[in-house]
Amino acid sequence: MLNRREFLGRVASAAGLVGLSGAASACRWVQAPPAVRDGKPKLTFYGSTRQVSGSCHLLETSQGLYLIDCGQFYPDIANHQTENLQFPFDPKEVKAVFLTHAHVDHNGRLPLLWEKGFRGTIYTTDASRDITEVMLLMSYGIAEGSGEEPLFSRQAIERTMDAVEAVPYNTRLERHGIAFRFTDAGHILGSAMIEIWADGMKFLFSGDMGPDHTPILCKPTQHFGADVVLVESTYGPTPRDEVGYEEFGKRVQKVLAGGGSVLLPAFAVHKTQLLIYILHRLMEDKIIDPKFPIYSDSATAQKVTAIYNRYREYHDPEAQKVKELFYRHRYREPRPEESLRSHDEGPAIYISTSGMLDHATAPKHLYLMARDPRHAVFLVGYQSPSSVGHKLLSGEKKIEIPWEERGPEGFRREMRETEIRLQVERVSGFSSHARGQQILEWLNGFKSVGQVFVVHGDNDRATGLAEAIRKMGIPAHAPKRDESFVPNGERVQPGPVPKLAAPPKPVEPAPVDR
Repeated sequence: MLNRREFLGRVASAAGLVGLSGAASACRWVQAPPAVRDGKPKLTFYGSTRQVSGSCHLLETSQGLYLIDCGQFYPDIANHQTENLQFPFDPKEVKAVFLTHAHVDHNGRLPLLWEKGFRGTIYTTDASRDITEVMLLMSYGIAEGSGEEPLFSRQAIERTMDAVEAVPYNTRLERHGIAFRFTDAGHILGSAMIEIWADGMKFLFSGDMGPDHTPILCKPTQHFGADVVLVESTYGPTPRDEVGYEEFGKRVQKVLAGGGSVLLPAFAVHKTQLLIYILHRLMEDKIIDPKFPIYSDSATAQKVTAIYNRYREYHDPEAQKVKELFYRHRYREPRPEESLRSHDEGPAIYISTSGMLDHATAPKHLYLMARDPRHAVFLVGYQSPSSVGHKLLSGEKKIEIPWEERGPEGFRREMRETEIRLQVERVSGFSSHARGQQILEWLNGFKSVGQVFVVHGDNDRATGLAEAIRKMGIPAHAPKRDESFVPNGERVQPGPVPKLAAPPKPVEPAPVDR
């Protein structure tokens, strides 16, 4: 019988990889990986391995240790709260962090890294820097406001932001004995693919790759060669999705014209900005009547919208032609209590957090609208099995809705039961992640490519996409937690792209598609 090390070695060998297994430890505090052997760099995967959250990859070179992302774990893994508190390496030994983008599953443990002794530089784009500060403060505020122990202190957030050095797109820089370059990933504003040259090899971390049809942002950058490539697998081996915003607009207009209001639960980063932009475009095209007001009442979303508006140079050519991207027609950014009072003023569109209707102001809107069949809620993102949004999609007619208040006595949360009579609509086409078919076509654009590691997707999606990549003649592997690999430096020319079949049932968005 093979032991674990021998088994993983054979799996890696079969995939065309030179592998070193890293067994999981009951105690997550372990020594940093040993020194580079024979001048070859080593890559270890400490998160988003056959799961979505907790992106964290350690690159060991002859010049030192470098971390690519440092994100929080979500409930897609067991004991995620405990896992968030620990690092399987010594943060003091990390010379620099390279941050792909500003979602919490990629940046959410950076302040904790600082508290544990990291004193290096964090490299990211200027837009990601600004959104990261907003998101870290939001994460801290949610924990503090709900009476939970925050993962890190407010001072740690300040020290983390002091450590950030903003770098431009498309500029090769040299620091700490290695070279690197950021290019646009098209996922959210400021998102980047990161090329790193070290010890004679080129690594390409694609981060989260956006769909090539999304409004506002530019298409993901096409690369042409690398010895090691990391790709996401949020949607796994799936064909491209069809996007029809016009049909969405007609459904919204029908509700408004019938005297009802529309609730669009949305996460604060990108989804809210995308909805605002598309609603304005539908109004310009006379599909939605511009007389109806649009309310965006999340303070975090309002801050992010202002950042999106500030970095117009990162928008796609079509968006750059628009003189006023967000602040036009009857768009308003009220405080939550003001938008809740406006329900008596006639039909309106409400964009509010959270996207799964589990906290913040969106469930309050739902509670006020639930018993009127003229109203509608449009669910545009992932709804976890235990969420209010999932209960709506399941057709439940009587549910409990959370109602949160902050007052002089602190945070208070109660569950209010209500009948569901409003219309429940599900909408696709608002994803910020590329489907598998697009990722295969992107890899096919390489003139030569080495080993591909598939991360940021649950087990079936990650392994399924790796299998599809291998059909192109490219060595691909979906790493497990704590696995390490020494790249072999060999490249191949990608073969033809297989046509991916549609799954037997609609693909569920991923938890991080927010």
